[in-house]
Amino acid sequence: MDQKRLIPNLALRRDFGLPFDVDSIIRVCSIVDYDALVYTGGADIKPSLISEISRGKLLLGNIPRTLCAVRNPSILNDVCLKRGINFPQTIEAYGMAEVVCEGRWLVKPVYGGSGYGIDFYEGGNLKEGFYLQKFVEGSPASVSFLSDGKECRLLGLTEQLIGEKRLGSSGFQWCGNIYPLVTTTESCLGEVMAGWGQELTEAFGLRGLFGVDFVLDAKGRPFLVEINPRYSASMELFEPYVDPFLFTLHISACEGRLPEFSVQRPSRFTSKGIVYAKADVTLPDTRGWLGRRGDVPFPGEKILKGSPICTVYGFGESRESCLSDLYEEADEVYEELKEVDEG
Repeated sequence: MDQKRLIPNLALRRDFGLPFDVDSIIRVCSIVDYDALVYTGGADIKPSLISEISRGKLLLGNIPRTLCAVRNPSILNDVCLKRGINFPQTIEAYGMAEVVCEGRWLVKPVYGGSGYGIDFYEGGNLKEGFYLQKFVEGSPASVSFLSDGKECRLLGLTEQLIGEKRLGSSGFQWCGNIYPLVTTTESCLGEVMAGWGQELTEAFGLRGLFGVDFVLDAKGRPFLVEINPRYSASMELFEPYVDPFLFTLHISACEGRLPEFSVQRPSRFTSKGIVYAKADVTLPDTRGWLGRRGDVPFPGEKILKGSPICTVYGFGESRESCLSDLYEEADEVYEELKEVDEG
C-alpha cells in the first residue's frame, strides 16, 4: 500500500484478478504501455520471462543469457576457480540414486531465491533443478556493486539475517540485513570484495546494480554463495548515504556509463527485517503502518502462514542495539495481529 503513495503500480490479483504466475505477468505486460523494463528479485530467476516481456523494449538490467550463466552451478564454479574466488564444492547430481559425500552438504535449487528450497542433504535422489553444495559454517553477508559491463565499483557490505525466529523465519530463509557489516578484517574484506566484483563483471558482463551473497567462515575467509544480478533488498539500507540515487546510477551503468558517486560513512546502524506470518491471518486496518513500516499490505488482505507480512526497520548506535530495536518492531506487528485475532 505504501508503494501506491509513491508511484503508479498494478498488482495481478488486486487489479486484474489473476494468479501470480508467469503467464499472468506476460498477459498483463501485453496490455500495459511501457518502453523500458527494470526487474528486481524474483524475476531474475525466470530468464525466459525477462526475454519475453523485454522484447522490443529497453532492458535496463542484465540480459537473459547472463541470468542463466550466473545461476549455472558449473559455470559459476569454473569462473570462481579460474579467478581465485572461494566457492564451496558443488556437485550436480540430478538423476543419481545416491551421492556419497563427506561432511555436511546442502540441497539447493538452481533457480531459487531468499533461501527457499534450501535444506541439508540427507541422502537419496536429487530432484531435477537441484544441486549439492558443501555447507560452509559461518556468518552470512552480502556485498553490492555497480557495473557498466566492464568496470565495477563496490557500494556497501551488509550482514544477512537468516532463519531468525523473532521474525517468524526458519531454516535458511533470508529475513533481513544490518548495515554496516562489522568484521575483524573489515578493511581487508572490502578490498577482497572489490576484486571479486571486478572479476565477476569481466567473466559475466554484469551491468547495473548487482549483489553477491557470501559466508565468512571461522577464519574470516569469504566464500561466494550466489550472485544476485539485479537490485537487491539490502541496498535500501545504505542508499541514504549514496549520492546520487541508486536508480540514477543503475540507469547510467546499464547504458554503458559508470558514473562517479560517493558513499558517506554511516552515522548509525540500520537494519531491516521481513516479518513472516506465524499463522494464517487476515490483516486489520494497516493505514496506521504507513511511514513506520515498509511493503505495507492493504487492509483486509489474507496472509498465509510462512508468507511475508511487511518490512520493519531498526536503528541503533551499535549492532546489538540496532538488532534489538528491529526485534521490538517485529514484536509490535505480531502483538497487533494477536489483538485482532483475539478480538
